[in-house]
Amino acid sequence: MARFERGTEEFSRVGAFSDGVFAIAATLLIVGVGVPAVRESEFGAALTDRIPDMIAFFISFVVIGKYWLAHHQFFSQLEAVDNRLMTANLVYLAAIAFVPFPTGLVARYEDSPVTVVIYALALATASFMEAVMFVFAHRARMLRIRYTDDVFRVGVIAALLPVLLFAISVPIAFVNTTLAVSSWLLVFPAEWVLARWAPRGFEPIE
Repeated sequence: MARFERGTEEFSRVGAFSDGVFAIAATLLIVGVGVPAVRESEFGAALTDRIPDMIAFFISFVVIGKYWLAHHQFFSQLEAVDNRLMTANLVYLAAIAFVPFPTGLVARYEDSPVTVVIYALALATASFMEAVMFVFAHRARMLRIRYTDDVFRVGVIAALLPVLLFAISVPIAFVNTTLAVSSWLLVFPAEWVLARWAPRGFEPIE
């Protein structure tokens, strides 16, 4: 299997392409908001109508930003990439690039459980692929540092926590869409608990 070391053109292209997808996805979010094209007397009401769009924009921008930070941190730990990792990265980026679509749906049909489910599935896919890429990189020894087995397991669990929460939110969405979206925020206390639960010596080893 082809392997490309850090510092090579092939390695740099993977990082540049990834950053480009994130940048375009974040930019496309604002396209869904749009500038009201109405008479000045109707501007206030038209701007008020855009509030759900603006809220959806800022929420999704934060979401994409969080995933970019995680991806940036992961890539900083890589000393090489191979074809399998690049393929997994493409699937991950596809989920990120898809985010503007459910963002627009949620802004316009916030009470529809289907829109929340589509959004949850997109983010669940991205989080799942984060775990897959971490596993691939660890097993193929493509990380710049070696992790103990305990640290590796906790890292995988941490990556899969959002997947579990997004999956749980799907049935909740058919009862209450607001509660379903709010349940995604549980990822923050869940990650805190996981960090507290992690064994002593939760540090990478050279």
